[in-house]
This record gives sequence, C-alpha cells and structure tokens, in this order.
Amino acid sequence: MAHDPSFARNSIAGSLTDEQQSVLQYLLQGHNVFLTGGGGVGKSFLLSFVDTSYPGMKRQQELAANPDYPLPRVQLCALTGCASLLLGHKAKTIYSWAGIGIGKGTVSELHAKIRRNRKVLRHWLLTDLLVIDEISMMTAELLDKLDELGQKIRSDRRPFGGIQVLLVGDFCQLPPVNRTSEPTRFAFEAAVWKRGILHAVELTHIHRQRDLVFQTVLKEARMGALSPASCAILQARQGLDWKAQAIRPTLLFPRRAEVELINESNLKALKGRRALYRAKLVYDGKTPKGFVEDDEGFQRSLTHMDGDAAYAVDLLLMVEAQVMLIANTDPAAGLVNGSRGVVVGFCGATGLPEVEFMNGARKVIGHHHWPVEDYEFVSRSQIPLRLAWACTSHKAQGSSLESALVDIGCSNFEFGQCYVSLSRCRSLEALYVHDFDPTAFRIHPKVAAFYQTVRYAPLVSAAAETPVTQEEPVKKNNPDEPVKKNEETPEEESRPILAEVSRRMRGIRLVKEPGE
Repeated sequence: MAHDPSFARNSIAGSLTDEQQSVLQYLLQGHNVFLTGGGGVGKSFLLSFVDTSYPGMKRQQELAANPDYPLPRVQLCALTGCASLLLGHKAKTIYSWAGIGIGKGTVSELHAKIRRNRKVLRHWLLTDLLVIDEISMMTAELLDKLDELGQKIRSDRRPFGGIQVLLVGDFCQLPPVNRTSEPTRFAFEAAVWKRGILHAVELTHIHRQRDLVFQTVLKEARMGALSPASCAILQARQGLDWKAQAIRPTLLFPRRAEVELINESNLKALKGRRALYRAKLVYDGKTPKGFVEDDEGFQRSLTHMDGDAAYAVDLLLMVEAQVMLIANTDPAAGLVNGSRGVVVGFCGATGLPEVEFMNGARKVIGHHHWPVEDYEFVSRSQIPLRLAWACTSHKAQGSSLESALVDIGCSNFEFGQCYVSLSRCRSLEALYVHDFDPTAFRIHPKVAAFYQTVRYAPLVSAAAETPVTQEEPVKKNNPDEPVKKNEETPEEESRPILAEVSRRMRGIRLVKEPGE
C-alpha cells in the first residue's frame, strides 16, 4: 500500500496496519464507515488515533483548496458509561451527547426536547465526525432515530444530517439488551444502515494474543463453531493448578450475583488493616455561577455514572486483596486498564494502597479523575482499582486481562458471552478454564447471516483516490441558527502515578473455590 506523505511524518500513523490505515483513508475521503473485528484487533487503539490525529490530517488535506478550512470536531461516544470511560478522550454516552435521555419517545418528541437544550443542540450542529463504539449493543430503532434527528436538527436530508459517522464494534460479542418480547433488532437492520453505511472494514490482525494457536481458537469461538482441535486445547486448560500464583487469575463469570459473592467472601476472610476509599467530587475551578451539587439533573447524571462505571463508590481494600487496574495510569510502566495485581501495603504518608503488579512493577496508586458527563467542570475521583477475584463478562468487555479463570460452560445465557470471556485473556498460558461446554459458544443467527453477506471495502492507498463527499445533495442549515465552527479541544489531563521500585510479591490464599 502506498502511504500519504503526512503518514510518514507521524510515527503512530506509520505503525497502523494496512487495514487501520484504510479506515483512516475512507474517513478522510468523507465516507461513513463500519469498523469491525474480533477482540484485541486494535479497534480502541485506532479510535484513540482518530480522535487525536484525524482533525489535523483532515485540515491539512483540505487547506490547499480552502485556506480557511476549520479544524473538524470529533466526538467519541459509546452505548454505556463504562465503555465511554474506557475510551477516554472525553467520550460520552450516545444518550448524553444526543440529549435523548434513555432514547424513549417518538422522533418528534425527542426533537422538541433537544431544541429546548442549547448545549445539546450545539453537539448536533458542531460535530463533524461522530464515532459510536460498541455498536453491537445499539438497536436498529435507536440508530434510525439518531438518523432522523440529525436530518431534522441540521435541516439536511443526508444520513445523520450530514454528520460523518464511524460505527465501531463486533456483533459477535454481547447483543443489545432486550427487555421486551419483541425479537432483537441489531443496528445493521436499521433503514439508515442500508443507505448510509456503505463502507465496511474488518480488522483481522490480533494484537492482544500473540500465540497463533490461541488466535485460531478465538476466531472459531467468535463464530460459535469450535473445531475438535480447539475443544481439546480448551479442555487441556481445565484442572490446572492456578492456586500457586501470587496474583490469582480473575474469575470471569456470567452473573453478577456470583461475582459479588466471590469478591466479598474473599475480602472478608483476609486479616489485618482495612482501608475504605470513598469516591469524591473534584472541580477544575471553572464552576458555572449558580451551580449546586444537589441540582436534580446533576444528581441524576452522577447516580447513573456511579451505577455504570467500573470504579466502586466505596472501595474497601486490605493487604493481600486481589485487584485490577481500571484506568491507563502509567502505560510506559505497562500499567493499563486490566493490569492485575495484589495489595502489598499502604503508604505511611498518604494512606494510599501500594500494589505489586503481574509485570513486577510496584506502585502506590493515587486517585484518578473521570469527568461527569455534561458537567465537564467536575470529575469523580476514586482509586482506579477494583476487587479482582472475580468479574462479570459484561464488565470485562473491552478490557484485556493478564490472567483469567473463565466459566465458558452451560451457565452462560447470552449469545457471544463465552467468546467475550475467552477473548479477554492475553495468552493461552494465562488462561484457566473453570467449566467448558462447546455448545455454550453461540452466535446469533442474524449476526452469522450478516457477516456472511457483508461486503468489505477494499484496502485503499492514500494516493489512489481523491477525496469524495457523501452522495446525497446538501440542504443548508436553518439560517436563523448561525453556528461558528470549530475550536480545538484542550488536551486531556494526564496524571502520572509515582511509586517505588518492584520487589518480590507475596502469595495469598483463595478462600472461595469456584464451584463451591
């Protein structure tokens, strides 16, 4: 593949695979794109690059034709608060960005609601590229509503009112939550998908797992069709002695009640000092006049965030507690979301927990800040750790685990659930199987049919095509609503955590065995 000269000037862009660079090229050409691929293929990495580098690349591309071309605005969104926190980059839930609450109501009702909210209206009018992650969890109904709302708000008949969209996700993973008796309708069944999402790119190079044998197992598991050889490999991971590990593998279970019981019983069995850390609010000094913490809207946002986030509002820790990092606190030291460790002590000066991680690093873990959606001047501050004897497969989606004990047996109740659990682990050597049933690996029939018929766009060279625009004619925005575009978004704060050097870890004992 030939490369755009601007790529060579960017070392990160140069590290993108041909598939990832093709996604970027289609975006630069103005297309709407569906980006898919299994777990660990670099979707999140590419989204981070798009958020930070795409605006400058797009502007550079257009400057020759238009010296006043503004810096495009990119907005990252996800379906859940937990997923948006994992994305970083000031990502929002799609519900918050769109100003549609939980998405109930007719398009006319939601449109009227948005028109009354000046801040949300600006979201719709100023966003140039909207990225929606975990699209597999969005219903067709919601995607069509977003399309219609975009057309109404922007007075533009093109898909989504002319907002360019990048839809990201793997439909082989967890499907939309369906609490009705109606059949599940996936996003790819939406009317706008057929006319507005014309370019699909699949990332196939797995980065999370390097072992080719494990990669083969995962590719089969993703499509719900394990070969006898893959079944034998997974069966061989049962009954292994994982208790000798100082940092125990995280138990991945399908149901939250099981997870909470395992974590609580193991913590209660420990002896010694207990430290309770309560999440608090921190302000950036730009609090708007008249804001009060007991404001009904703010409390509603805070309650929703606390219930959906990976952090615990009240985090109780003890020496020998098994923990998992839930933020990228020190990537240079290998301490990222999903890093496993054990609490080895508490800092005498600050009382903060000291953790020894699986890679040997030993760190005192300070507070991490998560901005509260729609209230960017205030953040939730908490120690970015959670108890990690066990975790639900739902909470683990989007994470990489250094070691895991997975339940991939008959207790899994959802399509894609076993695949999500299995694909979280970074290596076959660090994978331990609690229960295994090959029939539990299931892909939804609609998803299987979709992936059999989807036509992927060819990989493109930067020099091969000239920029194109979306196909339908443009209808101008309402002149009564002039909008000034675009200011740069300030860089997100980075908060490095300082600590001591590593020393030998201490073992701990497991109190509750799986299956007891």
